[in-house]
Amino acid sequence: MVIIMIEFASSSILFVAFLSLLQFLFPLVFSINKFKSLDFVVSSISILSFILLSIAFCILIFSYINSDFSLLNVWSNSHTSKPLIYKISGSWGNHEGSMLLWCWVMALYGFFVAINIQKLTSYFKLRILMFQGILCFGFVTFLKLKSDPFETLSPVPSEGIGLNPLLQDPGLAFHPPFLYLGYVGLSIVWSFALAGLYNKNFDKSWATQTKPWVILSWIFLSIGITLGSYWAYYELGWGGFWFWDPVENASLIPWIVATALMHSILVMEKRGTLANWCILLSILGFALSMVGTFIVRSGLLTSVHAFANDPDRGLFILSLITIYIIGSLIVFSMKPIGPQINSKNNILSKDFFLIINNLLLIVSALTIFIGTIYPMILEIFSGERISVGTPFYTITVIPIIFLISIIAAMAMFLPWGKLNFRIPSVKIITLIILSFSITYIFYLYFSIEKIFSIIGVFVSIWIVLASVYGFFKKRNIITLSSSLGHLGLGILILGCSVSISSQKQYEGTLTFGENIDIGNYQVKFLNVEDIKGQNYISSSGIFSVKKILGEKIIINAEKRFYPVEKSMTTEAGIYSEYFSHVYIILGEKIDTEEWIVRIWFKPLISLIWIGALIAALGGVLSLFKNIKFKLNPRYNIFLLIFFFFYPLSIYPYEIIDFNENEVVENRISKINQNIRCLVCDSQTIDESNSPLAKDLRFIVRKKVLNNETDEEIYSYFRERYGDYIIMKPPFKFNTIFLWLAPILFLIFGIKLIYNYQKKLNDN
Repeated sequence: MVIIMIEFASSSILFVAFLSLLQFLFPLVFSINKFKSLDFVVSSISILSFILLSIAFCILIFSYINSDFSLLNVWSNSHTSKPLIYKISGSWGNHEGSMLLWCWVMALYGFFVAINIQKLTSYFKLRILMFQGILCFGFVTFLKLKSDPFETLSPVPSEGIGLNPLLQDPGLAFHPPFLYLGYVGLSIVWSFALAGLYNKNFDKSWATQTKPWVILSWIFLSIGITLGSYWAYYELGWGGFWFWDPVENASLIPWIVATALMHSILVMEKRGTLANWCILLSILGFALSMVGTFIVRSGLLTSVHAFANDPDRGLFILSLITIYIIGSLIVFSMKPIGPQINSKNNILSKDFFLIINNLLLIVSALTIFIGTIYPMILEIFSGERISVGTPFYTITVIPIIFLISIIAAMAMFLPWGKLNFRIPSVKIITLIILSFSITYIFYLYFSIEKIFSIIGVFVSIWIVLASVYGFFKKRNIITLSSSLGHLGLGILILGCSVSISSQKQYEGTLTFGENIDIGNYQVKFLNVEDIKGQNYISSSGIFSVKKILGEKIIINAEKRFYPVEKSMTTEAGIYSEYFSHVYIILGEKIDTEEWIVRIWFKPLISLIWIGALIAALGGVLSLFKNIKFKLNPRYNIFLLIFFFFYPLSIYPYEIIDFNENEVVENRISKINQNIRCLVCDSQTIDESNSPLAKDLRFIVRKKVLNNETDEEIYSYFRERYGDYIIMKPPFKFNTIFLWLAPILFLIFGIKLIYNYQKKLNDN
């Protein structure tokens, strides 16, 4: 019975590839005017493809649950002792299973179009399914030829190898599905865009029909990225929430493009303009999703998040990317959009501000893309290795994000397209003054010294206040969804700014019973117990965390060893109070009662993920209409004051003065964050728990205490390990384009906008 199920699943994948090809060819060859049942036939093919892939996916999950080691995929990624939830999530926690999930999601979106939940015209629906069919054909073919999850083993092993312990986590059970619903959701947007070119009129109705799919993809990407960020934070043991890792960037870039497309479609729906730009963004969005897949699976770029290391698979995906992008552009050139509505608009209008924000979003996306692939290209053509890490993106991308946030908040005060409009300058100035005042309070309470963090706090408070004002002004579902989206962004930036600048850190040895004061807490190392889990052995450090005048809380930080996989993982102990964390990592054992321990206090760090989820909630609400709200202004003012000042109650009661020792520790941490761990995947020595990272941190500390300058310390490491060890790439001849790319993209974009506005004025 099991053999029959596996053979059926394997045959289903091959049959779906054939059906997908028919789904593409039928609308291409036949005319709906001559073949009346063409709509029914093509829709039925799409529905059947979805059903077959669903059955195949369920069979794979069933095989994991029953530990069927006759499948190579199950044997390579599972074990009988694994908990049930990780057996299920293991089905997509590997390359082959994740590609089956990719194809299933692609078929799922085609299924929703086939059952016509939007009441599309038959002609438009057929064209959408046609393009979705050719996408399914390519990826299902790749699945069958290069990534078959139903490849069998003979003889059948009695036990499996097991899943990577890092992936045996609840966060990773949900992160890939959400991310793929976003990634692959952009495929249906791609199909809508190309299908729209075949319509007689490419107008506002196309924007209205496409917008829900863009928003849905954006929501899933937002949730998927948020889950991945939180997983990396608590599972990898380095205490960071974003590292600008190549795979992290591969998910962020499509999200940024989807954000730009979401706002562009809004302009097109309201004003009937930017049609060509919407098409290009639709093509670019899914193209970059495919590029992200290539990065994860080619092995050309290393990452802790990477699924596979197979250049043959990468070459196949690269070929698909090339074919689909070139094919998209050919269709775009053959089916030009007719003349659009020429709507003159004021520079101080909502639509013009959204155009500027689109430019900045695309510049930031392209800058991240160049920063991600540049080290690989440079190594291929020159043999030289460099690292592009947080310092590069802090200099090039973060200022753009701040500017985007300021402009997004300003746009809330402006109308659509009016040429004569009086700016509400008094309200804007009032909010700016209030933003400066609250920023100053945060600066004092959290001792924020980094200039980028101070700017970040101001930007976050400005956008929060503007979002709240924008909602109270109209109080409908559209305003609420927009306000929540921007409010979430502001809260996220606030969490990033404060937690990065004001975090406290301790690294050293602790003996049982020893105390460490950090932030407003006293952490006591109590004991270490050996624990046997279902499929691991753990050394669990027991710590008590006590706030001044507060009660004592017990938390555990673990080092787990997985005998089957023969690997070690770190499980952080996290004490969360309101929006802040005490974050503890148990290191190596020194003596019977002495261990190396790393402890952080991270103020307001929870706001990062809370803000991201609030923004996603705004996206969800934008899918609904005609809901009105009646709120009591007195409660609104109370909630606003509560949000800004309640976090201050969790910090020390007195304003903190930086003493000399704290300044030294912050400088050491800053230098460590700019030096790569050479034995890790895209981690700095500040974040890594490897023995080499510990040795290099010791060298940095010694040199700082010897009063060596930052540049002298960096030169020491460059002389021994080359430019690759420094996360900030040098400014020299072969990196000029890397550093100047954002400026060049910005100048080119400004020129395009100028020509566009000039054309509107001339007409």
